[in-house]
Amino acid sequence: MEDIYVRMFLGHLTGDFLLQSRAMALGKSEKGVNGYQWCTIHCIIYTIAVCVFLWTYNPLIIGLVFLSHWPIDRWSLTTYWLRVIRGRDLISAYFTKYKEYDVAFASIVYTVADNTLHLIALWAITRYFVG
Repeated sequence: MEDIYVRMFLGHLTGDFLLQSRAMALGKSEKGVNGYQWCTIHCIIYTIAVCVFLWTYNPLIIGLVFLSHWPIDRWSLTTYWLRVIRGRDLISAYFTKYKEYDVAFASIVYTVADNTLHLIALWAITRYFVG
Protein backbone atom coordinates (compact mmCIF):
# COMPACT_ATOMS: atom_id res chain seq x y z
CA MET A 1 0.00 0.00 0.00
CA GLU A 2 2.88 2.42 0.75
CA ASP A 3 3.98 2.07 -2.86
CA ILE A 4 0.68 3.60 -4.01
CA TYR A 5 1.26 6.68 -1.85
CA VAL A 6 4.79 7.11 -3.15
CA ARG A 7 3.53 6.88 -6.72
CA MET A 8 0.69 9.29 -5.92
CA PHE A 9 3.16 11.76 -4.42
CA LEU A 10 5.53 11.49 -7.39
CA GLY A 11 2.63 12.01 -9.80
CA HIS A 12 1.57 15.08 -7.83
CA LEU A 13 5.07 16.58 -7.88
CA THR A 14 5.44 15.86 -11.59
CA GLY A 15 2.06 17.31 -12.55
CA ASP A 16 2.10 20.33 -10.27
CA PHE A 17 5.75 21.34 -10.55
CA LEU A 18 7.64 19.69 -13.41
CA LEU A 19 4.87 20.01 -16.01
CA GLN A 20 3.16 23.25 -14.97
CA SER A 21 4.36 26.18 -17.05
CA ARG A 22 4.53 29.75 -15.81
CA ALA A 23 1.58 30.60 -18.10
CA MET A 24 -0.51 27.87 -16.47
CA ALA A 25 0.49 28.88 -12.95
CA LEU A 26 -0.36 32.54 -13.52
CA GLY A 27 -3.28 32.06 -15.88
CA LYS A 28 -5.33 29.43 -14.06
CA SER A 29 -6.86 31.88 -11.61
CA GLU A 30 -7.44 34.75 -14.06
CA LYS A 31 -10.99 35.95 -14.44
CA GLY A 32 -13.06 34.78 -17.38
CA VAL A 33 -12.66 32.17 -20.07
CA ASN A 34 -8.87 32.50 -20.17
CA GLY A 35 -8.59 31.43 -16.53
CA TYR A 36 -10.94 28.48 -17.04
CA GLN A 37 -8.91 27.35 -20.06
CA TRP A 38 -5.51 27.57 -18.33
CA CYS A 39 -6.83 25.80 -15.24
CA THR A 40 -8.40 23.05 -17.32
CA ILE A 41 -5.22 22.54 -19.38
CA HIS A 42 -3.12 22.37 -16.21
CA CYS A 43 -5.52 19.95 -14.52
CA ILE A 44 -5.62 17.65 -17.58
CA ILE A 45 -1.81 17.49 -17.59
CA TYR A 46 -1.76 17.04 -13.80
CA THR A 47 -4.34 14.24 -13.99
CA ILE A 48 -2.38 12.44 -16.69
CA ALA A 49 0.81 12.66 -14.60
CA VAL A 50 -0.88 11.33 -11.46
CA CYS A 51 -2.66 8.53 -13.31
CA VAL A 52 0.51 7.48 -15.14
CA PHE A 53 2.30 7.14 -11.80
CA LEU A 54 -0.70 5.29 -10.34
CA TRP A 55 -0.74 3.03 -13.42
CA THR A 56 -4.48 3.51 -13.90
CA TYR A 57 -6.80 4.41 -16.73
CA ASN A 58 -9.92 3.88 -14.62
CA PRO A 59 -12.39 6.64 -15.63
CA LEU A 60 -13.56 7.05 -12.02
CA ILE A 61 -10.02 7.68 -10.76
CA ILE A 62 -9.26 9.99 -13.69
CA GLY A 63 -12.40 12.01 -12.98
CA LEU A 64 -11.77 12.18 -9.24
CA VAL A 65 -8.17 13.32 -9.67
CA PHE A 66 -9.22 16.04 -12.12
CA LEU A 67 -12.26 17.16 -10.09
CA SER A 68 -10.31 17.28 -6.83
CA HIS A 69 -7.54 19.41 -8.34
CA TRP A 70 -9.53 21.87 -10.46
CA PRO A 71 -11.42 23.85 -7.76
CA ILE A 72 -8.39 24.14 -5.49
CA ASP A 73 -6.38 25.73 -8.29
CA ARG A 74 -9.11 27.66 -10.12
CA TRP A 75 -10.38 29.50 -7.08
CA SER A 76 -7.14 29.46 -5.06
CA LEU A 77 -8.90 27.69 -2.22
CA THR A 78 -5.67 27.69 -0.25
CA THR A 79 -5.90 31.48 0.08
CA TYR A 80 -9.40 31.17 1.51
CA TRP A 81 -8.30 28.45 3.90
CA LEU A 82 -5.40 30.56 5.17
CA ARG A 83 -7.79 33.46 5.76
CA VAL A 84 -10.24 31.21 7.64
CA ILE A 85 -7.53 30.02 10.01
CA ARG A 86 -5.98 33.50 10.13
CA GLY A 87 -2.77 32.11 8.68
CA ARG A 88 -0.18 33.92 6.62
CA ASP A 89 -1.76 34.70 3.27
CA LEU A 90 0.07 36.49 0.46
CA ILE A 91 -2.29 39.47 0.26
CA SER A 92 -1.88 40.40 3.94
CA ALA A 93 1.90 39.94 3.74
CA TYR A 94 2.23 42.95 1.41
CA PHE A 95 0.92 45.29 4.10
CA THR A 96 3.26 44.45 6.96
CA LYS A 97 6.24 46.31 8.34
CA TYR A 98 8.70 43.66 7.13
CA LYS A 99 7.09 43.10 3.75
CA GLU A 100 10.04 41.34 2.10
CA TYR A 101 10.32 38.70 4.82
CA ASP A 102 6.59 38.27 5.25
CA VAL A 103 5.97 37.80 1.52
CA ALA A 104 8.75 35.20 1.31
CA PHE A 105 7.48 33.34 4.36
CA ALA A 106 3.84 33.60 3.23
CA SER A 107 4.86 32.12 -0.13
CA ILE A 108 6.37 29.12 1.63
CA VAL A 109 3.30 28.73 3.85
CA TYR A 110 1.01 28.99 0.80
CA THR A 111 3.00 26.39 -1.13
CA VAL A 112 2.98 23.92 1.75
CA ALA A 113 -0.73 24.49 2.49
CA ASP A 114 -1.66 24.15 -1.21
CA ASN A 115 0.30 20.93 -1.56
CA THR A 116 -1.27 19.62 1.62
CA LEU A 117 -4.79 20.22 0.25
CA HIS A 118 -3.90 18.44 -2.99
CA LEU A 119 -2.23 15.53 -1.20
CA ILE A 120 -5.18 15.07 1.17
CA ALA A 121 -7.48 14.85 -1.86
CA LEU A 122 -5.17 12.35 -3.58
CA TRP A 123 -4.79 10.36 -0.38
CA ALA A 124 -8.58 10.03 -0.11
CA ILE A 125 -8.83 8.93 -3.75
CA THR A 126 -6.04 6.36 -3.44
CA ARG A 127 -7.28 5.19 -0.05
CA TYR A 128 -10.81 4.47 -1.16
CA PHE A 129 -10.65 3.88 -4.92
CA VAL A 130 -7.18 2.60 -5.88
CA GLY A 131 -5.69 -0.82 -5.12
